[in-house]
Amino acid sequence: MTSVDAPLLTARHEVEHLFGQCILRLQAFELLLKLIVAGHHVSGSPATFQNTRASRIAEVRRKTLGGLVGEMMGSVLVPAGQEGEHDACDDDADFACSVRIAFPVGEFARIEAEHRELVALRNALVHHFLEEQDLRTEAGCLSARQALMTTLDRVTRAHADLQTWAAEMEQARRVMAEYVESPEFHDWIVHGQVPWHVTTIAQALVDAASELAPGGWTSVEAAVNWVLARRPGERPEMCGCRSWRQVIHESGLFDLQVREVDGRRQAWYRPRIRKADQPRCPVRHH
Repeated sequence: MTSVDAPLLTARHEVEHLFGQCILRLQAFELLLKLIVAGHHVSGSPATFQNTRASRIAEVRRKTLGGLVGEMMGSVLVPAGQEGEHDACDDDADFACSVRIAFPVGEFARIEAEHRELVALRNALVHHFLEEQDLRTEAGCLSARQALMTTLDRVTRAHADLQTWAAEMEQARRVMAEYVESPEFHDWIVHGQVPWHVTTIAQALVDAASELAPGGWTSVEAAVNWVLARRPGERPEMCGCRSWRQVIHESGLFDLQVREVDGRRQAWYRPRIRKADQPRCPVRHH
C-alpha cells in the first residue's frame, strides 16, 4: 500500500465503521420491535397463560423485519377508530387483552409508509450495498459515506419513535397486570361476572355517545349503527347479552330511558362515566 492509497484506505475504514453502526442500530430496532409485537396482545386462561405467552414469543422471534412491520401496522399501531378491533385468539381462551396506540388516519398512513421504506432500506443495505456503492475510489467512498449517514439518521429516528411507543405500551401493560391480579378479574374468570368498565363493547358505546351527543342523551339505535360501522366485530352475544339495550342495562355504566318519538317507543342512553375514565387496554369478553 503506497502513500497515495492512504486517503482511500482511510475513507474505506470510515465507510466500514458507518456500515457497522447502521447494522447494529437496525438490529436494536428489530429486537425492540419483536418485544412490542410479542407483548401487545395476551389471551388464554390461568392454566395456559404462561405457555401461550412463551409460544407467542418463540413465534415472533422467527419473523423477518418485514413480517414484524406488517404485524405492527394495523395491530399494534392502528388508525383512530380501530382501537377496539380484536386480535385472533383461541376459542377456548377465557380472556383476551390488547394494547394499541391509535393515530389520526393521515398520520397512520405516513408512519406505515415510512416503516415500509425502512424495510426496503434495510434489505438494500444488507444485500446490495457493495453492488450500489463503489468503494474503489475516494469519490465512491464519499458517496457511500453520505448514503450511510442518511441511513443511520433514518434508523435512529425510527428507533427513537419505537422507544416512545414501547414506553407507552409498558405503562398500559402495568395497568393490565394490576387488573389481572385484582379481585374483579378473579370474579370474571371464576364466576363469570363481566368487568363491564374494561370491555371494548362498553367503551364503544361511550365513544358513540361522545361523538353523537356529547353530554346528552343518545339514541340506542343511532349508537349501534355508529359502532357497527366502525367496529363490526362487537356483538352483545359475546358478553352474554341478547341485545345492545341489555348491554347498556346490565353494565350499570349508563342511564337508560324509553321515549316515544314519532309514535315509536325508542331507547335512549347516556354514560355515567366520562370517556377519559376509560382504560387504555380494553378487554374482549368470550
